[in-house]
Amino acid sequence: MDSILATRYARALLSIGEEDGKYRDYGEELLRFAEAVEAARPDSAVLENPVYPGELRAGIFERILDRAGLSPAVGNFARLLFARGRVGILSAAAEAYGRLTDEKDGILRGTVSTPTPLGDSDLDALREALRVYLGGTRIELVQRADPSLVAGIAVKVGDLVLDGSVKAQLKRFASAFAAE
Repeated sequence: MDSILATRYARALLSIGEEDGKYRDYGEELLRFAEAVEAARPDSAVLENPVYPGELRAGIFERILDRAGLSPAVGNFARLLFARGRVGILSAAAEAYGRLTDEKDGILRGTVSTPTPLGDSDLDALREALRVYLGGTRIELVQRADPSLVAGIAVKVGDLVLDGSVKAQLKRFASAFAAE
């Protein structure tokens, strides 16, 4: 439920950012602010706890806001979350906002796992192959070294999972052998 709610709030901020052309800036600010609130723990935990007086919670929130130096749009968005008792979904809203802006800009993010890191040319070739396979979107990949794969490659982009690792092939072989 929180992710649905976070996405709704993020979509509202995105529409404001689309109107004034600053939607990317707002996403960066929102992410920075969510990280600042997390870094302010345990003080920021007070923000979500109704046991503490509202004045105390509002004071702590305003101090965090002042330090963050947010634009008026993102500051008002943060104040809205606070006023509605939704500060707890701030990080989820920042993540949802990032996904929505990536979707708007045609960017898909994923991970590529290999036993040893790929070279730049191999990574570029993989990125291009995925772009063609997925219909012309821009692909951003993060590399992860996973020696347990033995050899091969495993790629996850959005809901797409391509696992061509020796480890996965051995598991499939073992399952097929066990079924007989």
